[in-house]
Amino acid sequence: MESYMSTLPRSLKENASASSRLPARQDGLAADADASRLVIRDKRTDQVPHPATVESGNFAAVETETVTLQAGRNGQGTVIFNPIPAEKSSPTVAHVDWLGFTLLLSEARVRTWLFKELSAVFGLPVSEVKKAGWNGYTQRAELREFGIVAWGGKAQRGTVHVEINGTGCGRIADWAQIRAWGETHHAWITRIDLAHDDHEGAQCNAEQVLAWHERRGFNCGGRNAKVKLAGDWHDLTDGRTIYIGTRGNKMLRCYEKGKQLGDTTSSWFRVELELRNKNRHLPWDMLIRPGQYLAGAYPCLAFLALEQAKLKTTQKATAMSLECMTANASRLAGKAINVLMKVHQGDSKKVVGLLRREGVPKRLVPYQGHLTRHGHERGAHEDS
Repeated sequence: MESYMSTLPRSLKENASASSRLPARQDGLAADADASRLVIRDKRTDQVPHPATVESGNFAAVETETVTLQAGRNGQGTVIFNPIPAEKSSPTVAHVDWLGFTLLLSEARVRTWLFKELSAVFGLPVSEVKKAGWNGYTQRAELREFGIVAWGGKAQRGTVHVEINGTGCGRIADWAQIRAWGETHHAWITRIDLAHDDHEGAQCNAEQVLAWHERRGFNCGGRNAKVKLAGDWHDLTDGRTIYIGTRGNKMLRCYEKGKQLGDTTSSWFRVELELRNKNRHLPWDMLIRPGQYLAGAYPCLAFLALEQAKLKTTQKATAMSLECMTANASRLAGKAINVLMKVHQGDSKKVVGLLRREGVPKRLVPYQGHLTRHGHERGAHEDS
């Protein structure tokens, strides 16, 4: 197979070569819980043409953020960026894939009030209180495999921080309720990820993203955002990632999601915008209009039309991860099982008992709640 390197724009070849050894995604907590949602819907909005149909060579520069000046200490002002939603796009062409927020709250009320709110309003119960802190906070609690709560420490000035990962976001059914809760309690969003999945890779794929960049599709304020390549750009089997912008400010990750989950033949491609509140205001309105805010982030994303749906999303990711795990288990232990079956006269129960270990493989932790359901659905399908 001819290397894809030969098809890269000249300006990106050197970058791809140097970056090919980097992992596709290293997000700390995100690496353990990148379940999120999948798109399997064919409802489209026709208000904005696909970039491939635009006649002009380059994308027209558009305003993606407004700028305000916020008064600071010592009479110095701070420039604040405010994302502009693309009103012509559908609010549901993207979904919330990560949410971090902070609020002022006394330490005493964390356990007596916030824990109950997270369970009742967010559907995310606290599973364990840890002795260690997190990112400068002295105390931390786990929201099962869905996120964390952190509090305590003089430097934190009486704040409490909540991080909800992609799996946790997938459990939230009513984002309007979360928006109202956040605004009511004067919490502020510190990080939000907005994701768009193209399961077939028909409109969004690595080649298309690079073509958009060459045509200044990521032009913001007159400057095309920087691009960085990572992953497998040689054999094209382990997944490729394209980073647009900088993570500390405004980062767009475009990567082969299916291959990340272990399916080397998958075309599933994800476009994921990560915004942080460093000199940027992140309104709670983003929770109910994620598609419009993603589409408004860069000129080339205005065409997004595939409606995002939660149905069958995690089930699909679960199936792909199970298939990969099964293949790996067969490769690593298949022959050993043959030997043990002979030694124990075909007693499969005894062999399984000897090999079993407590726990779940790391790649399946985000999907634990769906494993039993997947087994029932697969059994019913095989019986039909």
